[in-house]
Amino acid sequence: MTASKTLRFFLIALAAVCCLLFAGCNQEDAAPPVNDPVQQTEQTMGVWWWNSELGDEFLEFAAQNGVNEIYYDDSSLNSETFIQKANAKGIKVFWLIGDVKWLRDSSGLFEKMEDYLAYNAAHPNAAYSGVHLDVEPVQDDNFDADRELLFFNLISLASELKAEYPDVHFSFDIHFWMDDEITFNGETKPGYAHMIDIADKIFVMSYRDSAEGMLSVAEEELEYAKAAGKPLVLGAETAETDEVETVTFFEEGKTFMNEQLSLVKQTLPQNFGISIHHIYSWFMLQD
Repeated sequence: MTASKTLRFFLIALAAVCCLLFAGCNQEDAAPPVNDPVQQTEQTMGVWWWNSELGDEFLEFAAQNGVNEIYYDDSSLNSETFIQKANAKGIKVFWLIGDVKWLRDSSGLFEKMEDYLAYNAAHPNAAYSGVHLDVEPVQDDNFDADRELLFFNLISLASELKAEYPDVHFSFDIHFWMDDEITFNGETKPGYAHMIDIADKIFVMSYRDSAEGMLSVAEEELEYAKAAGKPLVLGAETAETDEVETVTFFEEGKTFMNEQLSLVKQTLPQNFGISIHHIYSWFMLQD
C-alpha cells in the first residue's frame, strides 16, 4: 500500500470513529433518564395527585394536557406500576407528602424519608424523581398566635432536609403571602426568600382565577427566584372552594383556564412553570 493510500485509510478510519463517538454523545443527550429532575429544560407543567386509587384515564388525561411532572400522594409507597406508566409517557413522578404536625415535631418526616430512600433503592426502574413537601403553617391550630415561629420552623425543616439528604430533589409548596420578615442563620429576609434559597424548586400557591391575578399575587416571589436563579412554579386551583369568585377556575371552566395559563406561561422563564391543583377536580372541570 502506498504512503498516500495508507494516509487516506487512516483519515477515513479516524473520521468513522469520531462519528460514532459524536452519535453516542448525541444519543445520551437526547434521552436523559425521565427520573432525573436536573435534566429538565422545558417549562414545568405539573399536577398535584392526592388520590393513588384513580384509574388510568386520569394519567392519560394528564399526558394529553402536557403534564410532565406529577406530585403523587401514596403513603404506602406501592407506586412502582404508576411510576412506570407515567415514565412511559415522559412524566416524572415526585412523592407528595405533608403534615403540619412536622412543624412541631419532625421525627415522623425523617422516618418517612428513610422509607422513601429504601423504596427508590429497591425500585431503580420505577424510582421517584424527588420529594414534594406540602406542609402549610396555616393549618396549625395556633397559627395566628405562632405565625412567625411556624414560618421559622418550616424554613428550618427545609434546611435540615437539604442538609441531611443532599442528593434528594426537594420541592416545597408555599403561600404567596409568606412575606413576613424572618431571621434564619443570621439573615433577615421575607420567609419566601429563605424557602427559595433552600429549595431545589419552589411552588407558590398563587390561586387566582386569571393570569393577571396569579402573576400579581406572586410578583415578589417571581422576581426573587429569577434573581436567585431558582426554578419557581405557579399553582392554579380547579376545585370548588369557599372563595370560588376569586381563587379557583371552578366556575370559569377548562377553556378559559387554558387561555389564562397560556398567558402565564408566556411570561415565565424556561425553567419555571405551572402546576394544577388537583388532578381529579381538573379532570372533572367543565369545558
